[in-house]
Amino acid sequence: MKPDHPHTHGPDHRHGDHPHRHEVPSGSAPTPAPQPDVPEDSGTVALSEALRSSFVIVRILLAGLVLYFLGSGIFTVGSQERAILLRFGEPIRRGGELELGPGLHWAFPYPIDEAVKIPVARLQTVRSTVGWYPVTPEMEAAGIVPDGGLSLNPAEGYAITGDGNLIHARAMVRYRITEPLKFYLNLRNGAAMMTNVVDNALVYAASQFDVDDALRRNVAGFREVVLRRVNELVVAHDLGVTIEPSDVVAIPPRQVKENFDAVLSAEAERGKSVSEAQGYANRVVNEARGQATAIVNAGETARSRLVESVSSEAQTFANLLPEYRKNPEFFLERLRIQSLGRILTNAQEKFYLPLGQRDELRLHLNREPVAPTKVGPVF
Repeated sequence: MKPDHPHTHGPDHRHGDHPHRHEVPSGSAPTPAPQPDVPEDSGTVALSEALRSSFVIVRILLAGLVLYFLGSGIFTVGSQERAILLRFGEPIRRGGELELGPGLHWAFPYPIDEAVKIPVARLQTVRSTVGWYPVTPEMEAAGIVPDGGLSLNPAEGYAITGDGNLIHARAMVRYRITEPLKFYLNLRNGAAMMTNVVDNALVYAASQFDVDDALRRNVAGFREVVLRRVNELVVAHDLGVTIEPSDVVAIPPRQVKENFDAVLSAEAERGKSVSEAQGYANRVVNEARGQATAIVNAGETARSRLVESVSSEAQTFANLLPEYRKNPEFFLERLRIQSLGRILTNAQEKFYLPLGQRDELRLHLNREPVAPTKVGPVF
């Protein structure tokens, strides 16, 4: 660009005296005009300080959030627990294991990771009241049975027996979690699933028994079938739990309970009579057996004595027979003398009647006893 007129300036020249342009050398940038020094006011300074302070606070907050984020991932598994670590809802392994044992562990905070703690040592209980009448815990604790009315209420719970009768039945099943991973994967709602299992077992068991067996004659068998069915369903669905000793109760409907009680009373009375009759029969049989045994023992004793006596006499006869054969008369006389000696040994008075004397003999009986002769001391 060329100036509109060539000119030079004197010392008193001012650009505003006339319009003109300065020629700028080709290829060089225009020299920027110097900026005037503008003094900073107090508001600008305060704003700058506030911004610097805000940045410091933000950095501190971010550091605190990071520490909180990392620290919130620390969790503890109790001595009676096992934990399943989920990442975005799927189980992950730690140290090659899907189950975390007792101790301190770390995971990314939710919603990245989630630690599901499962109590493995605690005895848990599930109740099935599908076949029971409505009752509150307070009424049950106080032993209060609600009135059943005059007819059956379809809204209440019943179980149908194999012979088409209705009963009330309920169960309280106790279990322990032995395989935490299976329990979590197959029982996301564990209590509801276990309740359904026990409900199924009650309905199934009731269909296998008639009313008398379920309520009176085979109560233990009814309970056994319920618990066996529960175990079968637990194994079939791979629930990862072990069933512990549990309770099963079956009663008649309240509307006909008096009739069942009358039957029970009659059966109890019959059982009592049968028991008494059986006891009497046992006593009579035992007494007869005792008497028979005594008679047999007495006969055996008499037989033994007789055999011994006869054997002794036979032995004596056998021993005397050779002497008799040698001299019969002498033997008989000696035997007679020995016999008289044995007979007269303890006799106080003896009367000897020789052969050939008179046949009549007068004896004075019942005489006064003769005082024994006193023997004085010998000097």
